[in-house]
Amino acid sequence: MSTSSKSKSNDRLSYGISILIFGILFLLDKIGILAKIPYSEKFISIGSFLLIGGIVFLATQPKKILGWIFLIVGILLNADLFFGWMANYSNLIVPIALIAVGIAMVITSKKSN
Repeated sequence: MSTSSKSKSNDRLSYGISILIFGILFLLDKIGILAKIPYSEKFISIGSFLLIGGIVFLATQPKKILGWIFLIVGILLNADLFFGWMANYSNLIVPIALIAVGIAMVITSKKSN
């Protein structure tokens, strides 16, 4: 099996597991099972999807960068859940983080002549 086909197989596995988990969560939400679980409203959000995707990608991908990115963004979007003291500031974390990353990328980019 060539490197390209292994990579495609890993990608299909990662995306497939992620989509399967999201589908199960949506089904549990639609039939009312999630409503009986504490913090269940957090399960159906973009932050939790990125968090779950990050965990799946870290577990299934040989190159971990995408998994780490998903995981970090998922944690930042769910900062009020992970860090209770940040509940008042959690809506500011993502924009500030995006600005910081953007500035770092602009500063460290190489200008082509």
